Amino acid sequence: MLLARERAGDGIHFFHFQIDINGGPCLAKRVTGCGAGSEYLAVTPSGQLYPCHQFVGDEAFRLGDINTGIVKHDMIADFAKCHVFAKPECTSCWARYYCSGGCMANAYNMHGDILKPDKISCELQKKRIECALYMLAAKES
Repeated sequence: MLLARERAGDGIHFFHFQIDINGGPCLAKRVTGCGAGSEYLAVTPSGQLYPCHQFVGDEAFRLGDINTGIVKHDMIADFAKCHVFAKPECTSCWARYYCSGGCMANAYNMHGDILKPDKISCELQKKRIECALYMLAAKES
């Protein structure tokens, strides 16, 4: 159905099928993913700092606040080291440069470890990428 709509010039603009398979982000971004805790932070209305919005409220991940600044520099370093080469499950995965190792918050919430990707999320990502590849190949044929 999606392919028929696309061929008819009435494609669906759905994020999960709008992957730039051939271009996409640079290699560094493909390896590290979102950059939570190392490239950006979530700031709560009261000024607390967290690695991303999905960690807000979990005191173990409170990095500091706007008055004190970041006080957990070791945690920032841990997030900066969270990339596909540091995740054993990712090293042999064909999709690693498209999902970048998945969401760190999902990994932590499912396994208590930002370096252990959630298997269900991995399977969903791989299916998403397979579908996007199919749509790209079918459009070009």
